[in-house]
Amino acid sequence: MAESMMGLKRTCRCAEVTEEMIGSTVTLMGWTQKRRNLGSLIFVDLRDRSGLMQILFDETSVGSDGFAKAATIRNEYVLAVTGVVQKRGGAVNEKLKTGTMELMATQLRILSESETPPFPVEENVQTKEELRLKNRTLRLPCSERAPLREPAITWYPAVSIPESFSRFRSHPSCTSSF
Repeated sequence: MAESMMGLKRTCRCAEVTEEMIGSTVTLMGWTQKRRNLGSLIFVDLRDRSGLMQILFDETSVGSDGFAKAATIRNEYVLAVTGVVQKRGGAVNEKLKTGTMELMATQLRILSESETPPFPVEENVQTKEELRLKNRTLRLPCSERAPLREPAITWYPAVSIPESFSRFRSHPSCTSSF
């Protein structure tokens, strides 16, 4: 069941967590990339536009209700997690900017649930072309191309307005289907 964001504010993005923040409490929001349930511990890779952060759910820190809720998390669920940044106790992931740290969750809110996608929504995933084309709305833009979108959106009107380009905004009541 989806929960409200009331009273929550993101402290920083996932990849903006630094080693200087170890010991501090932060709130992160994003999509579930991967979930691993080891019985007494649940690991979730939380993804946002900046990168990944590993979240650790332990029944002693998040409580029995929060731990039960964490057990229901699936890929692409939208989460808001508050917790304490700590150094990873296990394997360090050198490929990630945040690979030496994890967030020990103290509070979890599931903001939106999602059906499991037909293929992983990740870069360089090998899937059948027919399946990719059928579900092409799931294909997210490459992280290298995403920052180019905003400059392109602001550049186009600046160039086209002198060429007698007109920009119209329609009222929602005028956009009903005909």
